[in-house]
Amino acid sequence: MAAGSLVLTLDGALPVEHLTPGDRIVTRRGLRSLRHVAARRVTPALLVRVPAGTLGHDRPERPLWLAADQPVVVTDWRARAIFGAPVVAVPVGRLADGVLLQRERAAEARLFTLHFDRPETVYAEGVQLACPAQPAFA
Repeated sequence: MAAGSLVLTLDGALPVEHLTPGDRIVTRRGLRSLRHVAARRVTPALLVRVPAGTLGHDRPERPLWLAADQPVVVTDWRARAIFGAPVVAVPVGRLADGVLLQRERAAEARLFTLHFDRPETVYAEGVQLACPAQPAFA
């Protein structure tokens, strides 16, 4: 997710760039300790702009910028209509339709990946984002 994205934590919604290992993050399975935060600067970056309310009522709560390969968890009609399942994690770039969700190139972006002991789903701006387990190098 891009810098500035608000992630739901035990202390409230915090910008992803302020998170550190040990922070308690709200996930679909409850509170989990953050193990590692991977930050990278991408030039150029392929992003998807997700306008407020396009992934459900108040989801996201405000415009959200995601890397095109960021898996989002889809639980509405799109999951069944497009993927034939009630719940699916899919790279947001696959949902970009050029109207509501648009792919855009940025000259540069600071992107963050949150890692846990096992794969988790976190809430950023009300959108469910799939996060990987802790990498072996961290």
